[in-house]
Amino acid sequence: MAVVTSDFLAALMTNFKVIFQDAFTKAADAAEYKNIVLETESNSDKEAYGWLGAVPALSEWKDQRKLYGLRAFDYTLTNVNYESTIEVERNTLEDDKYGMIQHKVRQLAEGAIEHMAQLVFDLLDAGASENAYDGTAMFANTRTIGESANIDNLLSGSYSGDADEIRAAVAAGVVAMRNFQNDRGIPMNLSPDTIVCSPTMEVPIRNALLPAVAGTTRAEADIIKQIIVRPEVDADALDWYLLSTQKMGLKPLILQVRKRPEFVSVDQPDSHDVFMKRLLYYGIDWRGTVGFGDPRCAIKIVDS
Repeated sequence: MAVVTSDFLAALMTNFKVIFQDAFTKAADAAEYKNIVLETESNSDKEAYGWLGAVPALSEWKDQRKLYGLRAFDYTLTNVNYESTIEVERNTLEDDKYGMIQHKVRQLAEGAIEHMAQLVFDLLDAGASENAYDGTAMFANTRTIGESANIDNLLSGSYSGDADEIRAAVAAGVVAMRNFQNDRGIPMNLSPDTIVCSPTMEVPIRNALLPAVAGTTRAEADIIKQIIVRPEVDADALDWYLLSTQKMGLKPLILQVRKRPEFVSVDQPDSHDVFMKRLLYYGIDWRGTVGFGDPRCAIKIVDS
């Protein structure tokens, strides 16, 4: 039987922190959302993203540099506090049942990553009604940014009924995204490489990308490198998304982090709930939020 002293609990907390950090790192490395977000560090309660417009293209240096100011946008993301807490009876520690708590600590770490993923994909699926940094809905038929031509990233049609329709949607998305222009009217030459879909569309999309003849590949399958299946994509189970994720500084979504998930506790023998209720508390908290990145990196496929 363990003697639950302050030193014992301090050592236990150190061990739990190591377990938490190890589980969190493994879950983060495997997280599907990592490729589709631009992760930014926040140093305040909120951050402004007026710099999301394009940087100027290279041009011949003649007499002096050409100076371009960053286009001004009013897009601010405010950080939110999040937490998850478990309570542990003191008897659990006195009876040396630490393994039970260790499993819960690992679940807290995995839950933190899953929570971030839920925030990311919930926002993606709200993009037809929530505004991006330019004041227009993330997915819209009509928008210009600076000197760009029209950017239509809301493609509607018979795009989800069978394999031919799905491949046609990928082809239409490739053409549209290749022609999207930056703020200076220059084609950005983006290409979708990721599909995000509902569980309903997973098998039809995977089947559509299978080779027609053994030993060959379809052009669409060569273009699409990743398929992410998320239950958050449920506004219409037949709608899905084409995303461009391969450029480091250009992503369809933003994950803003003010404070990374941290393992914390209230477990001192003289704390109120330990004394009165024989209860100790272990949990995590983090602070941050999600927002939209560049709408030219995302196309919503609407089956109509």
